[in-house]
Amino acid sequence: MRLTILDRYFAREMLPSYGIGIFVFTFLLFMGRIFRLMKLIIYEGTPVSYVIKFLLYLVPSFLIFTIPMAFLLAILVSLGRLSADSEMIALKSSGVSLFRMIRPYAAVALISFGLVNFLVLEGLPWSAHKVRGLIVQMIQETSFFQVKERAFSKLGNHLLVYVNHYDPASQELKDVFIQDSRNPDREITIVAPKGLVMKDTARKLMVVRLLNGNIHQMHSLKEGYQKLHFSAYDFRIDLKKKLTGRGIMRMTERDMSVSQLRQLIREEKKRGEKVADKEISLHKKFAIPFTCLIFVLVGFPLGIQPKRSGRSSGLIICLAIIFTYYIASIFFEVLGEDGILSPVVAVWLPNVLMTIVGLYLFRMAHMERVPRVVEFLDNRFVQFRTWLREKVN
Repeated sequence: MRLTILDRYFAREMLPSYGIGIFVFTFLLFMGRIFRLMKLIIYEGTPVSYVIKFLLYLVPSFLIFTIPMAFLLAILVSLGRLSADSEMIALKSSGVSLFRMIRPYAAVALISFGLVNFLVLEGLPWSAHKVRGLIVQMIQETSFFQVKERAFSKLGNHLLVYVNHYDPASQELKDVFIQDSRNPDREITIVAPKGLVMKDTARKLMVVRLLNGNIHQMHSLKEGYQKLHFSAYDFRIDLKKKLTGRGIMRMTERDMSVSQLRQLIREEKKRGEKVADKEISLHKKFAIPFTCLIFVLVGFPLGIQPKRSGRSSGLIICLAIIFTYYIASIFFEVLGEDGILSPVVAVWLPNVLMTIVGLYLFRMAHMERVPRVVEFLDNRFVQFRTWLREKVN
């Protein structure tokens, strides 16, 4: 398809807002993770390179949502500017139809659809694999003795640890108390004034070497109590079990490829287990990319509507559409997981409803009519803006 002057003009209006929207929305999602990652740098001594890699590996999981959101924002902002400057009226007066004007937006929607589809089917499994590997590497190679000073910390289900002082740089411990109840027939309490944390990366073991301490063993009532003194004692913790207990090594349905997820569903169906949540995850992999096509169908007719509120309403309309769509998606997914709706209906119904709304809005725009709900919200927004200005002044 040959690009005309009109196509390039619409693209120049839309693409800068599209790029800024992707950056801003992705950054806002990053903010939820940055605080926890900064704690790793400050308190755990994790190298900055690990944190940067972790953020990069998380990008695909954010982009599958931020690309459709930014595209919707770009449509509303660019068309809102053209409508506010009466350029849309000039184009219509020149005989340019809505179907001709939507062509560049539809082309960008198809490109966005393909990109999100690739990220969902290929990017997410790759990202999840890289993130798990990086977390394991961070725990193995950095300060992974996750205990708080002057507080009791649980390592797994059967280890209770108290440390009066812990230096992440030198891995030195002071005033160590460990209670080991892994063997129900013999409870062990270890007390030592000093200790040192070491790593056995090859065997994925964490070794806590305690110095000049005592071991208190409580056997059954017949055998009684035993106390042993040691000059050096190595207390080993299996990192494989520790990581598995944290859920790091477990692959979730969201991280699986389509073939892996289908195989899991078949296996669980044979065992008679409920698979509604997994079928929802499978259908979501195909439903999420369609938001790019749906948002152009809803956003285009809303963007070309003449508004008293001018250009400023684009962001408000964008956030309202995004909020409505994703709240509806969550609501129907809950109904699907509870068995009230089938997984197919639960996942695809929000897309179908938004498509119907988009077709209705497009028909109203083609008939040169403003939907009453749009006119009502536009008037309310103008009233709110006027009231806010009066309060500020």
